[in-house]
Amino acid sequence: MILQDKRGEEKMISIYWFIILLLVTTGIIVMVNLFYGSPYDVREIEANILAEDVANCISPAGNLSSEVYMNGVFREDFRDFFLEKCNLTFDSSNPFEDTQYYVEVNFYKSIVLKDPDFTISEGNPNWKPDCELNPKKHKNLVRCVEKQFYVNVKGDIYTVKILSMVGKTEQNVK
Repeated sequence: MILQDKRGEEKMISIYWFIILLLVTTGIIVMVNLFYGSPYDVREIEANILAEDVANCISPAGNLSSEVYMNGVFREDFRDFFLEKCNLTFDSSNPFEDTQYYVEVNFYKSIVLKDPDFTISEGNPNWKPDCELNPKKHKNLVRCVEKQFYVNVKGDIYTVKILSMVGKTEQNVK
């Protein structure tokens, strides 16, 4: 009976295990870096939520709120206290910083969107021209979302157009 020395096989197996562990570790590091390496830009989602909240405030259950329109006229006090009546807060934590939000609501009596009958706007209107630029090319600009829906008010159809904008470029864009 001839005994063979098998120490060489153990060395070969340990090299293969080392290579496999190295590949698995490298794969995990690359995947984690890809997942957590870039910041999340949630401004467009936040602008959508803001527009939905405004739409639900103005038209709960699909009907125009009596706080907005009563006795054939739009109520000026709703415009003046829009943020309070819709439970919205645009204040920033830094007192020296401009507000990071803007909302504009236009009510049109017809389907043709010219000269709104009533307008509500709150926030920082300086960003409005940025909405016309391509957000893919200009990542440091605000995110704009436009929603439109129709409401029936005692036989009259009104088109409601909501423009919501979220800045927060310092927090979301790297």
